Amino acid sequence: MSSVLISHSNFIIPFLLFIGSFFIYSFNLEGQPWHGDEITYLGWAGNYIQLLKQGDLSNPCLSSLDNCNLLYHLPAFGLTYSHIRNLFIGFPMIVENKDGGNFYNWSCYWDCYNPSKGPTVAEMTAGRLLSPLFGSLTIVISYLIGKVLCNRYVGITFSLLFLFYDLWIWYSRTIMTEVHYIFFSMLSFLLLLYAVRSEHLKIKYLIASAVSFGLALSTKILAVEFSVLFLGIILYGITARHRTDSSKRSIPKIMLSALIFFGVSGLSLFLTEPEFYHNPLQEITIMKSDMDNYNRDVWYIGYPTIHGIQPNRILTLFHYTVFPSFIEKQISNPHLNLSGNFGWTYPPTYSSIPLSIFFFIGIGSLIYGVWKTRRWSPEAILLLWFASTFIFTLLIARDFSLERYLLPFLISIILIASYGLWIFIKNLTYNRTKIVFSIYFIFVHSMTAMSYWQKIYFSPETTWVNPLHYGTLQDSFDYYLTFVMNIAFVCFLLYMVMIQFRQRMKKRIEIK
Repeated sequence: MSSVLISHSNFIIPFLLFIGSFFIYSFNLEGQPWHGDEITYLGWAGNYIQLLKQGDLSNPCLSSLDNCNLLYHLPAFGLTYSHIRNLFIGFPMIVENKDGGNFYNWSCYWDCYNPSKGPTVAEMTAGRLLSPLFGSLTIVISYLIGKVLCNRYVGITFSLLFLFYDLWIWYSRTIMTEVHYIFFSMLSFLLLLYAVRSEHLKIKYLIASAVSFGLALSTKILAVEFSVLFLGIILYGITARHRTDSSKRSIPKIMLSALIFFGVSGLSLFLTEPEFYHNPLQEITIMKSDMDNYNRDVWYIGYPTIHGIQPNRILTLFHYTVFPSFIEKQISNPHLNLSGNFGWTYPPTYSSIPLSIFFFIGIGSLIYGVWKTRRWSPEAILLLWFASTFIFTLLIARDFSLERYLLPFLISIILIASYGLWIFIKNLTYNRTKIVFSIYFIFVHSMTAMSYWQKIYFSPETTWVNPLHYGTLQDSFDYYLTFVMNIAFVCFLLYMVMIQFRQRMKKRIEIK
């Protein structure tokens, strides 16, 4: 009987997570504020899918922007012309009969855009239709990742925190690259965990994970931030799971598995480029040229550089992700139209009070646990995810104000906070109190993001720009309701600490 209940819960929980998140992400897409990048991507995808519909398969615009006269093109845009993303955005446009428009004008939004010829709200909505689907599937995947790495409780907490994460709500409702590359990266993560979780490496899951990672790279090259994590999972799967092998036999297995994974990932990336079939070397050269141009022309991201690791950048990154800065800052950034004294609201902290508190509990517990055991473990994988994406973010992102480049790092923080909550309450004997506290934890976090529900669902004429200031930690103090909920949460937390202290003291007295 218990096995039947477990089997049902294995299906019911992902199903409920998908239905709930899909409703939240897809509700009234017409009312979602728009971003300039959405219009550019919509122009590319609309032109791409229209050429496919017309059967004009020899048109150079299907291969790249380099020789395309139907779209506006800067050299730096070549790297971001994703064929997979064009299909995901363009296909709903055909279904909704919104595949017409002045695509050239849309594609030059940041340079020569004419608003009178821009896309309508209905056309923007058509391009967004699949984003809630990918966003919701990512929530389900996050639950499974948390469950495989830790347990079902951590998986549920991770998925719910991620579901109500302010940035993910926005990107799951817009025509942006993030929802696609994060989905494929997280899917690759999950499949790789399935590949190494048994006694013997499952090649079919390894290959599927590699293909998914290649698609993530094709959608957005920033997915490379997950590469060290994936290498660590392969190392974990062979050394920690296969203890019967000697170290000399493990090294060739690790090297071969890593070679297969990254080789298939690279092949998957290149095979999504149509010109690769005609002239592979030339296509690789063009991609390298696009990366060079992107690194030179786009001011906020570039090739990894060791100069990115500086104390002030490290502190600023934590201000964006975990805790706010209480020092008033004078900002002068013409690229983002920012100037003046922003106080503690800049940088905006993409977190919530519950999330930040339990991140520190979680990271402390992870460090202690890994240091105590000194062996590969799921906890070590969590630390590797955090450390590797943290370093990659410092090396690659030149400016953290475009919060989309922080997502691989931010997601690790969410999972670590989920782990911290489980560590905090797992030994508590009062089950009802544990359940109520967990629910209130999720509720306060969700209200931090959803306090702007009117802005999210009913502001079609609003332009949102980076950095995104909605649903941040600082905002939760600016409104009476969320401020009171945060104070109540801190009081509840202190009460839980007192309960645990009394519980431990009682055990010590009984032992004596």
